[in-house]
Amino acid sequence: MDDPLVIDVEPLTRQRGLQARGTVVTAIEPIPVPGGDIGARGPVRLQYRLTHTGEGRIWLEADLAARARLTCDRCLEPFETDLRTRYEEEYRPRPVDADPDAEPDDAGETRVAYYDEHRVDLREGIRQSLLLAMPWKHLCRLGCRGLCPRCGKNLNEGPCDCADEDVDPRLAVLDLWLRQHGRGEEAEHGGSQA
Repeated sequence: MDDPLVIDVEPLTRQRGLQARGTVVTAIEPIPVPGGDIGARGPVRLQYRLTHTGEGRIWLEADLAARARLTCDRCLEPFETDLRTRYEEEYRPRPVDADPDAEPDDAGETRVAYYDEHRVDLREGIRQSLLLAMPWKHLCRLGCRGLCPRCGKNLNEGPCDCADEDVDPRLAVLDLWLRQHGRGEEAEHGGSQA
């Protein structure tokens, strides 16, 4: 069976400027990440445009979407989130004398890869782009309240029975404000959507 993420670009290489567009919805090998995985809970969706820029070089512009299953950094509950990213890559024909495991030098922020026998393999670029699209903080929702530091109860399910800690009287007003308004970390740093 042909892999839809390996594309025959021979027709494009016949003339500079030729383009091909497509959409691929397919399963990928799950990508393990700390606290979960990407792509195990459904297919990835890739919309792409390939352009022959001359000398056999192929320029890829892609929009990518996938589903990730992660563990919340605050409450430790599993949750799913959508990852979306846009990326570009350049593919070059592998020179005859090149080491089969060698990759060309990257061109700035753009990944550059070799291809063989007029077949461009998009899988590694997809893997790298999805890893870069991961949120830096895994939150099941913006207002996740986390776990009680004493008893470990998930505070999203309601308050625990632990007695309130004694608060330094000088910080009582701040404690009251935090209880009413939350900690606000998500608003400052952005968070993951459930």
